[in-house]
Amino acid sequence: MNARHPLMRPLYATAVLLAIGLGWIAWGQLHARALTGALDLKPGKAHFAITLAFAPEAFHVTRLQAIGRVIEVKDATVFMMDVAAADIRDVATNYWVREVASWPGR
Repeated sequence: MNARHPLMRPLYATAVLLAIGLGWIAWGQLHARALTGALDLKPGKAHFAITLAFAPEAFHVTRLQAIGRVIEVKDATVFMMDVAAADIRDVATNYWVREVASWPGR
């Protein structure tokens, strides 16, 4: 097929969209690793303070409630209890998460 073939434009567009999607996933995984790398994540559940890039809205709080108990929201930080390590890694892949820290809980 030459560059002027009718199928080339859709193939190029698909390749570009696939590269963007895979890049987004890779960035999320690297972001999560950077945020949770210093934490001692063990099997079982733990307590975390998750700081967002902005004050959390209902969408963010609902997403976080799906993985554990939201105890308090103070400014841009959500304090959570009983969160599994796999779930905290999953949440950390989101671009709106700026910091994840261990929290002693209440």
